[in-house]
Amino acid sequence: MPLPEESLGVPAPVLDRLGAAGYRAMIAGVRLGVFTALESGPLSVEELATTIDGDPAGVRSLVNVLVTFGYLRYDEHGVTTAAAPGPVDAELFWHEVLFEHWADIEDTIRTGTPRRGFYTWLSERPASGARLRRMLAGAAVDLADDIAAALPPAATVLDIGGGHGDHAVELCRRRPDVRVTVFDLPETITALREDAPQDRVTARAGDYLTDDLGAGHDLVLLFNVLHGHRPEECRELFQRAAKSLSPTGSIAILDHDREPPAGLGPAAAGYLSMFDLTLWQGHAGGVHRYTDLAAWLGEAGLTETRVVPLAASPLEKLLIAGRPS
Repeated sequence: MPLPEESLGVPAPVLDRLGAAGYRAMIAGVRLGVFTALESGPLSVEELATTIDGDPAGVRSLVNVLVTFGYLRYDEHGVTTAAAPGPVDAELFWHEVLFEHWADIEDTIRTGTPRRGFYTWLSERPASGARLRRMLAGAAVDLADDIAAALPPAATVLDIGGGHGDHAVELCRRRPDVRVTVFDLPETITALREDAPQDRVTARAGDYLTDDLGAGHDLVLLFNVLHGHRPEECRELFQRAAKSLSPTGSIAILDHDREPPAGLGPAAAGYLSMFDLTLWQGHAGGVHRYTDLAAWLGEAGLTETRVVPLAASPLEKLLIAGRPS
């Protein structure tokens, strides 16, 4: 929550430093339980310190920072919440990504090769992995109605890189006509969701960049997959996925668009830039332009494309592509 430059009369780098301090203080507040403690109403600094088992002087100093950055405020009753942070899982996860996973980002930028891939880094941090799992499952629920309504009719669906089956499960709940095969790495497929309907969701272990994708699929899903790959890999994957389709089949992509919709403001561009650099650090991948994705799909013979905005996530879109009728 950086402070506006005109209000301080200081150079932008100092503002960035202040913004980082405000963000770090907010994370401290989350970890210490400050915001949870204030959910039931205002507390004095001394009462808050007792509630979170903190030193009163240290708590007061933290509260003052959080007041400065607009998270808390003082009123006649004590300290109260002014603007709560986002979901706890998201805030803690992104803090770990930015301050731990980015620790050697200079090396990745110089060499183009991550020292540790994102999933290797994540495997070393079970708590972070659990947070990400909950975030992804929640996002699948939030988007499920719009996705199910937008996808074309399909009996057989191949969910490439479908992870633990979040989107597959939600699609089956809304579309009784579909059966989904989730195709992902063995270590991921073994953790397919327990509530996945066994008669309609099956798992197949393999490397979707090299292994046979099968044939005759009515629909291939590439949901939050392409941003982990460079353009040449995406183009090759489109060629292979297109060959796995039935004559009337389609590919559906869910991802961020590097060109955000007009009117979302600078925060949208800032988020996409942060996400893009995170993908580079974790996979040497990045956020692609949907115009590029459509062109690469066209190279694979899928020239009939349409883009579907998603109200629950304005920075993400569906891109659905098929062969000319």
